[in-house]
Amino acid sequence: MKTETHSTKSQSRRDFEAFRKRLLAELQTHQQRVDRARNELPVDSDPDDDAGVASRSAYREITMGKLERDLQTIAEIERALRRWDDGQYATCVGCQSRIPDARLKAIPWTRTCIECAGAGRSNHHFGPSLRLTPNPAH
Repeated sequence: MKTETHSTKSQSRRDFEAFRKRLLAELQTHQQRVDRARNELPVDSDPDDDAGVASRSAYREITMGKLERDLQTIAEIERALRRWDDGQYATCVGCQSRIPDARLKAIPWTRTCIECAGAGRSNHHFGPSLRLTPNPAH
């Protein structure tokens, strides 16, 4: 049976604190991007011609897509911080194994290990993703 030494536990705690700091920094970055995107959304007004309508529509779609991605990332970061508070950070929600540091360094808000992410085992835990655009099926 493998036991952790005091220095290993201290190193792990420092590593986790570094992940937490990165999560907070990423949260701030994405919140700033959302604020900026909201300010950049074009106000509905009558453009001069069809090209203006098309241009404004395309710009609005692109901005809304970015806004959706940033809002989804914010939600994921907030979930990761809750897992941190609950002592579950770095534990895969799919199989309950430890998520490797390399994966956490790449995506610090991840909730799954590589194997479960590949198998799609995380989606049923938190429901559908956040959508700002209307669902065309409704």
